[in-house]
Amino acid sequence: MIFGGENAESYYDEGLTASMKGDLELAIECFEKALKLDRRLTSASHQLAKCVLRMGHVGRAVDILIRVVREKPQLIPPRLDLGGALLALGRLEEAQRIFSEVLAAEPANARALMGMGQVAFALGNWAGAMDFAKQSIANSGPSFPSLFLLGRAARLSGDAALANSTLEEAAELIDKSLEGASDQPESYFLRGEVKFALENFSEALDYYRSATDRAKPRQVYSAFGGNFTQLDLLARQGLCHQRLWNKERAREIGEEILSKDPTHEVARSLIEPDEERAR
Repeated sequence: MIFGGENAESYYDEGLTASMKGDLELAIECFEKALKLDRRLTSASHQLAKCVLRMGHVGRAVDILIRVVREKPQLIPPRLDLGGALLALGRLEEAQRIFSEVLAAEPANARALMGMGQVAFALGNWAGAMDFAKQSIANSGPSFPSLFLLGRAARLSGDAALANSTLEEAAELIDKSLEGASDQPESYFLRGEVKFALENFSEALDYYRSATDRAKPRQVYSAFGGNFTQLDLLARQGLCHQRLWNKERAREIGEEILSKDPTHEVARSLIEPDEERAR
């Protein structure tokens, strides 16, 4: 019996605690038990979807979030999470519709603006991505996701000066935001992401290696809305080797990852000739 007794609220609280600690399997188990005891506990369904999403089961997360949004259409956070999950599945039109609905209700919602920017980025609309990122910054101040999106879109649009200054600002934000946790995997991962976006693949590789060394197997890490595992960090190393023309090492890493997770898409791209699939 968990602390607080065998009731939906106690399992929900236990699930939240486990989720914050990164024990997603226990969190999912607790939220599922809470829902068995009280199907009307929509907050448990929402948290279950967020944990499932962090575990990489995006399709299941979408199914749960659709039900949550249907039951509680007035709630904005589940709608934003649904938009993000649809975006992760490549269902861009649906994601765009969700984010547009949020912006109709809350025009300054930073997550919705970022969602629209990410859709634009996925469609190759660099100008649109930059515009939404700038709107997000104007309304809510600079954040790592908004600066990172703006910097990447600026680089791809040919504005090297804006890209460099924005990505460097994003790197400075990492140091401030993760103060006290500077030796954790998240810190090194984010620094690697910035260096990768700057096309400094040697330094990015060093950061990804440091993050991999500090990450625990099977644990899911979260940073600024993004999730990654030790295998994802290894895959990022492979991408760096690929960009540095160390094709054989990239292939070795891809094969190592696929031996543990045959569904890992980035790992598959490391052993296939079409490098652009990895972007």
